Amino acid sequence: MNSAAHSALESMRVIDLSGTVATEYAAKLFCDYGADVVNIEPEEGFQTRLLPPFIQGTSTSALHAYLNANKKSVSGPIEKNYLERFLRKSDLILYSLDDHKAMEAISATSANQCCISWYGASGAYSGYKGSDGCIQAMSGLMRGIGAPGEAPIIPPGYQAQIIGGLSAFNGSMAFLLGQLMGNLDEHFKLDCSILEANMCLTDLGPINRLNGNEIPPRMGINRFPPTYPLGVWPCKNGWLGVTALSPSQWKSFCQLLDLDEFIDIDFFDVSINRYMSIDVLEPAILKSLEEKDAEELFYRGQEMRIPLARVPTMEELLEIDQYKTRGAFTPIKSDSKAFLAPSSPFRLLKTPAVDHRVLAELGEHNGYLDKL
Repeated sequence: MNSAAHSALESMRVIDLSGTVATEYAAKLFCDYGADVVNIEPEEGFQTRLLPPFIQGTSTSALHAYLNANKKSVSGPIEKNYLERFLRKSDLILYSLDDHKAMEAISATSANQCCISWYGASGAYSGYKGSDGCIQAMSGLMRGIGAPGEAPIIPPGYQAQIIGGLSAFNGSMAFLLGQLMGNLDEHFKLDCSILEANMCLTDLGPINRLNGNEIPPRMGINRFPPTYPLGVWPCKNGWLGVTALSPSQWKSFCQLLDLDEFIDIDFFDVSINRYMSIDVLEPAILKSLEEKDAEELFYRGQEMRIPLARVPTMEELLEIDQYKTRGAFTPIKSDSKAFLAPSSPFRLLKTPAVDHRVLAELGEHNGYLDKL
C-alpha cells in the first residue's frame, strides 16, 4: 500500500474553497500524489455531495466520493481573520469565480491562487453563467454529435469541468515548480477558463476558420470523414471499435469480415472514397459483424495488424484483464461501503499515487485548523 509519506507532493497544502467539479478535480490530482488537501465546506457541504450517481444503498454521492477521497473536510462558519491566517499557510487556494464568499475570503490573502470559472475573470463572456452543456456548445464539440437534420445531442456528465480542472492543475503545478526551483519569487494568481481549456478538443476549428473553410455539416453516428470505416459497432457478442485507414488495413479488414468482393476494387483504397460509398459498404459491414464475436475479431485483427479495439460494456468494464493488471480502477470507501473508480490519469513510478482512498464525513476534520 502506498503512503502519502512517500508521495511526490507530501509537503504541499491545497485548499478548496468552492467545491465545484472543476476545483475538486484539480485538488484531487494534488491529493492523489500526497498533497494535504482541505475542503472548506459550508455547513450543508459542497454541492457535489448532492450530485448523482449515489453509492448503492446510501445517500452518498459516488461522484463526490471519487473527487474528494483522502481530502480533509472542515465545515461550518469560520471567523474571517482565522481563515485568512490559515490560507496564508497554504501552498495553493482553489476557488470559483461564482463563489462570492470564497472571493471575499482570499481578497486580503497573498497566497498562491487559482480561480477556475466558466469563461475566465475577464473577457467578453466573463459575466455569463455557464454549464457543461454551454461549454460543449460554445467550444463547437456538440455540433458534430447527433443525427443530420436533428438537434445536436448534449453530452451528459461533467467532462467540460474535468478538463478545466486538469488545465488548472497543470498551470498551478508549473507555477509551483517554478517557485520550488527559485524561478518565481512572487505569489501567483492563475485565471483558468473552462471554455478555453476545452478548446483543446477542437484544435482544427480555429485553423479552418482562419483559412475561410466551410464548417463541416453533422454527418451522423460513426461518421468521421475522411476516415472510413471508423467507429464502434455491435457484433453478435459484444462491441468492436474499428479504424481502417491505409489500403492494407482496409484489405485486411475486408478479409477479416469475409467481404472479399471489396478487396480488389482500387477505388476503395482511398479512405474518402470509402466514406462516399457508405451506402454500399456499411450494410455489408454490419451484416458481417452481427454474425461474429467481437473478442474473436479483436484477436484475429491484432494478428492481421488492423487497428481494432474490444469495447466493453459498463458491466464488463471492471473485469477486463488488462485494466486489472494496470490498476486502472481503485477502491474508494465511504462508511461501510466501497466501490471502484478510475485511478489517477498519469503515473509516477518512484512516487506513485496513493491507492487507499477514503471519503471523509462532512466536518470530520473541524479541529484541523486549530493545530496549525
